Amino acid sequence: MWLFERKFGFFIGKIVDFFLDPIPKFLFTKNMKKRYYDNMRKSQPQLDDLFYGKKRGFSIGLAHHNFGAFYSIYPCFFSFVIEGLYIKCNGEMNTFIISIIFFIPIGICSIPSYKAVFSNDKYLQYFKQFEKEDEHWHKKWKRRTIAFILGAIASLLLGIITAYAIVIS
Repeated sequence: MWLFERKFGFFIGKIVDFFLDPIPKFLFTKNMKKRYYDNMRKSQPQLDDLFYGKKRGFSIGLAHHNFGAFYSIYPCFFSFVIEGLYIKCNGEMNTFIISIIFFIPIGICSIPSYKAVFSNDKYLQYFKQFEKEDEHWHKKWKRRTIAFILGAIASLLLGIITAYAIVIS
């Protein structure tokens, strides 16, 4: 997910550069152009660290968020089934109880994933291993990540359908 975020960031950066590059080329004087390009060259490492840094960059934060979001979708299946059973048995929809039923399985299941990946910056060790591996290994993990995301979406849809079927029956 982090590599996708980086590639997407580079792509967006190229689009932004395409639209902003004509400004210094055509509107700046020679001295202003020189200062602008010098400042850009000097600040580029800081910008790269801000956006793509492994420890605290924007892309790692976004990847962390996306991982948590997709991982949290898997327990949604159980949450929807439990909610469907609650509504079927009680015949009412108490918003507070429905919220608690929904978020308890998600919270319980998110703790192990967070501990395995993000506690004590373990993901940095995964990055080191990731950089050592060959292209075949990278492709295998790219397929696994895509399957993980599609499985999460399928789990969400299946949970909604199952809860609906329980309530109607």
